[in-house]
Amino acid sequence: MLTQAQLDFFHTNGYLIMRGLIGGRELARLQEQADHVIVQGVAGQGKHHLYRSSPDGKTTYWRSEEMWQRDPIFQAVTVNPDLLENIGQCLGQAFYPWNDSLVVKVAGAGAPVDWHQDPPYGDQARERSYPVPNFTTDIYLDHSGPENGCVWALPGYHLVGHVDLEHRTSDALFEDSGAIPIEMEAGDVLFHPISLPHGSRASTSRQQRRIFYVHYLAEEVFADAYRNDQKMHWGEEKRAQIEQMIDARRAEKWEIPTERQTVRLTDDGFVFVGTPTTPRAYWGELSATLSPERVAAMKQLIPLQKGI
Repeated sequence: MLTQAQLDFFHTNGYLIMRGLIGGRELARLQEQADHVIVQGVAGQGKHHLYRSSPDGKTTYWRSEEMWQRDPIFQAVTVNPDLLENIGQCLGQAFYPWNDSLVVKVAGAGAPVDWHQDPPYGDQARERSYPVPNFTTDIYLDHSGPENGCVWALPGYHLVGHVDLEHRTSDALFEDSGAIPIEMEAGDVLFHPISLPHGSRASTSRQQRRIFYVHYLAEEVFADAYRNDQKMHWGEEKRAQIEQMIDARRAEKWEIPTERQTVRLTDDGFVFVGTPTTPRAYWGELSATLSPERVAAMKQLIPLQKGI
């Protein structure tokens, strides 16, 4: 369970690292099945694989979607009780797993990812971030550092909506914007907001980097940002999918979330009922503390003057 200090760090900086949250047989099974998917992706076999340009100009495997359909381990990990506790604490209201994918930098030819904010924050019309926290849960299956293309991010920029990244070069964003590398180890979990500017360099390292992404969200966030997406949102079908995930975890004889006193599966999704937790729509409250001058400067990545 997260401490109040961890919650405060997350909401202030826009990212949170939980060391060693996934381990043992659970991590080993994830790594094993991820490798099966990667073999298929590199070979161009099967569906829902994505590709990017590698440093040598060739097309290289980068990502696979719909992991829940590939092996029960991806379902079982999605409802890990420790994970759900921490998500519930950071989100502050009912939530559910909405989307999943495997993102990879293959050994020797890991493709770069340009600086960006995840949808919908690439849209200039997103002048402020939505009041309800919206973040991805990134489960690392390998070491990730600058030498093998780790994620870099701009801490604190998650509350100001769209940020104008286009007027800076990629090198300037990595080297002269206050960006930090987020270094991770196998079994660590990263929460990073959809609105947080981030990117990664190409990797020619012999060490691959695998991440199992799960996007959990509140239904009102879906209605605000993703209602036109075809992915399943909250309802009877999603509730049945979650029950299937719990069954996958039960089949492994691992703790299931409904055995926790702090996690409940309700008619609205999972809810964290312990303490400490996050006030409802807390990012709206935090965003309101930023002056218009400060927000404008942050959107343009302009160094802030004292007192703004």
